[in-house]
Amino acid sequence: MNIKKKIITIGGGGFTHNQDDDQEQFILECINKENCSLGFLPTASNDDSSKTKLFYKRFEVSGLNVSHFNLISSVKGFENWLSNLDVVYVGGGNTKFMLKYWKENNLIGLFKEVYNSGTILSGISAGAACWFDCFLTDSDGPGFKSMNGIGLLSGSFTPHYSDSKRAEKYRENIKNKNLPNGIAVDDGVAVLFIDGKPTEVYSSRKGHNAYFVNQNKQFNLKEYIKMNNE
Repeated sequence: MNIKKKIITIGGGGFTHNQDDDQEQFILECINKENCSLGFLPTASNDDSSKTKLFYKRFEVSGLNVSHFNLISSVKGFENWLSNLDVVYVGGGNTKFMLKYWKENNLIGLFKEVYNSGTILSGISAGAACWFDCFLTDSDGPGFKSMNGIGLLSGSFTPHYSDSKRAEKYRENIKNKNLPNGIAVDDGVAVLFIDGKPTEVYSSRKGHNAYFVNQNKQFNLKEYIKMNNE
């Protein structure tokens, strides 16, 4: 049986901001499985309990088996928790802090294992950027800087592309070859990747989109997907 490997990246907003309710519905539709288990990982926000409460508020009514894991408290039992999920949703926050913590506790390999076995990886902002080769972030002091991610998705990435300053910096970094070509996602927008390739874009906000950006220009990601599938 050929396992389709899926990652869902969200540019920003979502349930932790009490916005974009239909955006999370897109995630549920991508699961396409009864009795699904969905787990929330708030590492990037230092296990912020308020975000976890909002997660339960949003998803408990959906009939899923929902849970969360506070990694900062203890990594004990994490492998078992992660390997029993159908979908893991990684919350936003400080990407640098989150990746450093994962690496220090030898957790990167676990994410790769469950991804290859069919668990859907999803996340917003920091929880979206982490899956790429590299990304643009403001989590490493003032300004926007490039940082390496886990590398499950090739190329570069930026969330919050609807922020004009971030968008300008992202295009500048690609043009100057400080970042490779990549995917930029506005707030309120989710992109589904299957086997490493973008395949579907969902926007819960009018005028907000996702883009493929190279050294010369940016393409609407929906159009880019269509061009590459013809």
